[in-house]
Amino acid sequence: MHARLSRWAGLPPERLTQTVTEFEQQSLPVLEQQSGFDGVIVMVDENAGKAAAMTFWETRDDMRATDRLAEEMRARAETTAQAQRDPVVDHYEILFRR
Repeated sequence: MHARLSRWAGLPPERLTQTVTEFEQQSLPVLEQQSGFDGVIVMVDENAGKAAAMTFWETRDDMRATDRLAEEMRARAETTAQAQRDPVVDHYEILFRR
């Protein structure tokens, strides 16, 4: 299993709820249709103006096949959230998950 972690800082706290709602309504249904998609975790720290999203994929190829789509979704979220910094994106192989 593999994961893509996208992290943002410098987010206006008042924009986080709308950003998460738009992700759930617009991006999540598209992600769920992608080959190998195995879930997502979305986290926010409103006081610090931070957010993170981790998507899970059955294989590295499944994850890499959605790189462009993920970039588009991040750009949409950055626009809605009015992000002041670029996101940090990391890719991981998951050794175990309980």
